[in-house]
Amino acid sequence: MNNYKYYDYLYRNNMNMNNQNLFNPTEGFIKGNMFSNLYSGYKNYTPQRLNPRNEQEKMLYELDSISFAAHELNLYLDMHPEDQSMVTLFNDYRRKLEELTKNYEDKFGPLMVNSEEMENKTFSWTNSPWPWEGTNV
Repeated sequence: MNNYKYYDYLYRNNMNMNNQNLFNPTEGFIKGNMFSNLYSGYKNYTPQRLNPRNEQEKMLYELDSISFAAHELNLYLDMHPEDQSMVTLFNDYRRKLEELTKNYEDKFGPLMVNSEEMENKTFSWTNSPWPWEGTNV
């Protein structure tokens, strides 16, 4: 079922889409679904928690979780823009994502090539170790 049909199904079936039916961003990220009343595990699989090894990984993990939550709510709001509680929560996540991105980029460098962090510096996009290089910060 594509995302639009999924959220339309939610709405048409009179699901009460308030905050108590949502996972927190970390739990939603791990399970791949922000809506707790719709989560259905796969067979006997138990989603595993990630264990960040250092500060940079912890910051990326939080960034990914908040980004996932904002994206999920964005998809829901595409179909139901009048849901004010979800608009408010989406904007909270959006602001938090901006803050986390700025903090990460101030400390570790740009996350994306179009980052404002690139504005006043030489083109240092490739200077930091890449995640697969296995260096600990």
